[in-house]
Amino acid sequence: MLLPKTNKWKTVKSQLRLPWASIFLVISVICLIIFLFSGGNDEVREFYEKMHLMEVGEENAFIHNAYFYSNSKSLGKNAVAIVATMHKDAVTDLNDFILKIVGTNSTNRFVTDGKLTTEQNPDESCKYTTVLIQTNTLDSMSKLEIETRNGLVTFPFSEPKVQSTKPVVFCIAPLFASEQWQSFLMQLQVSNKFGAHLHVYMMTMLENYYQMVRELGQLGIVTTQPWLTPKFSQVARPFLEPSRNSELRNPAAAFTDCLLQYKEAAQFIGFMEIEDLLFPLNTLTYYEEFEREYEGSYQISALYYQVVEQQSVKYSSPENQSLGALLTRAQSGETLKMGRAIVRPERYNSTWAYYSTEAEKHPVYLAEQDDKPHYLTRKEILTNAFLRFSNLEYTSEIDNSTVIPMNPLTTDRQLLSEEQLAEIDQELKETLLMPSIQEFVKQLPTEDYYSTKLKACLEAQKQGKGQCVNTKACKLPNNDKIPCRHSDGLYHSGKVTKPYTFHFVTEYYFTRNLGCYE
Repeated sequence: MLLPKTNKWKTVKSQLRLPWASIFLVISVICLIIFLFSGGNDEVREFYEKMHLMEVGEENAFIHNAYFYSNSKSLGKNAVAIVATMHKDAVTDLNDFILKIVGTNSTNRFVTDGKLTTEQNPDESCKYTTVLIQTNTLDSMSKLEIETRNGLVTFPFSEPKVQSTKPVVFCIAPLFASEQWQSFLMQLQVSNKFGAHLHVYMMTMLENYYQMVRELGQLGIVTTQPWLTPKFSQVARPFLEPSRNSELRNPAAAFTDCLLQYKEAAQFIGFMEIEDLLFPLNTLTYYEEFEREYEGSYQISALYYQVVEQQSVKYSSPENQSLGALLTRAQSGETLKMGRAIVRPERYNSTWAYYSTEAEKHPVYLAEQDDKPHYLTRKEILTNAFLRFSNLEYTSEIDNSTVIPMNPLTTDRQLLSEEQLAEIDQELKETLLMPSIQEFVKQLPTEDYYSTKLKACLEAQKQGKGQCVNTKACKLPNNDKIPCRHSDGLYHSGKVTKPYTFHFVTEYYFTRNLGCYE
């Protein structure tokens, strides 16, 4: 049916005006994004397919700490360094595995490849190892994430120290079931006298010993830091307990963490146990000795000192404890298989418990015109050594005579002068008289309970071949009469994924609810 012709029809303008120019612009932008990122998606897919070929299991990784450097002498600009403990068997080779690291600031988001390097004892069968994850990202990073196939894991980071109270820093391995307060006082006074600042990692300590060290930390005399056992709050399946499958108390991770903290602040960094004492030879300070031994060489990765065991005495009363008594009654024992390293921090990015297993693998070009690379090597120190006073027995006999031993490697030089010894013992007395620690000094432990059992357990483990020697394998009963402080925190787990589920901790604190041995 046709409508009749009429002249009453009017032209009506539509009330709905489409913004065709804007629509065209939006469609163009979307098409451009799809075009640009289609190739990127292929690259991402190819990357994960390549990494998938390396996967051989589903395991866990614990992030201890992460650091962001605006500008580092050795790591470069906008560097990220992450200290982790990771299961070795989730991929074919951790040193070839790559993680995607995502850095975000107020305006941009940047995805980079995180290179992994491991620090471990090649002769042990521990399943978990210390790993450094390193990359370079964008300016003023405010958010740090690890990208996985199942999403992103966000974890906290901090900036490293920009200055140190002294040019030399000694990093002390995590104190576990620690009751040897005499060793701490000796280390504190000797290192302070010769120019080193102590950074002490604390896991579990007897109550009053912990309180004394904590108070000294608040006064700035030492730096204290909780060191936490890796724990997993969420996993997909049964897993190996990390502390039972990591070497000792995981000192490699703690030392690497300490190295990264002071990388831009200290001139030299040393890694040791609380009972390892070093007396500089023919110099007044550690700094002078280390500078002399490096001799301006760019090819020395670390100064490597031998460790000589010592037997001596200790007193239950702090007033009777002195360096003079320790040295007068000292008897030298055997030289240990493994030594201790002192490093220039710009030449180390990570370390094992005794030296870096990675620092000497990478080529160094000393000048642009060099055709052949150089490789860093450890310099073995043959004229001086660390003295390990781990075999201390309680005595009540007071010996007022003072005999200063000779340096065990030179035999014609005393460890220190009588004047230096007197100054150290005087400083020790002044420390013990500080009002803020008096309450704790009076109640320090007067007998050994954990240390003898722990030493016997570790020695027994070392006799076996292929064992992962660690403190968690020791069955130590808690002493209900003497409370302990145990490091703890709020544990977090990322999304369960392959090959690694990532875990980390925030809100560090010390508790009395876990005992000395957990």
